[in-house]
Amino acid sequence: MGTTSVDLATLDAAAQRLDAAAEIVQNASNVRLQFDGAVAGRSHTAAGAAVRNAVESLIADARRWASTAGEAASALRAGVNLAAHAEADSAAALR
Repeated sequence: MGTTSVDLATLDAAAQRLDAAAEIVQNASNVRLQFDGAVAGRSHTAAGAAVRNAVESLIADARRWASTAGEAASALRAGVNLAAHAEADSAAALR
């Protein structure tokens, strides 16, 4: 069997970047929209409402993505910590 190596610092950096991306998406999804059917004007009320509904759906999706990305980053960080402890324990056992 061959050996496998994992760069824990790179995985930790990936988790940090995933967290940062999740925070950006979460902050963007918290912006309050000021557009709806009434703002679109009388002749465009239905179209304005449709745009608003579509954007609200996209915002909900973005929030779910941000939450899931944050969870993935946490899981990745937990794996990094577990591997680092296992590596330290193995090194200590060899001494």
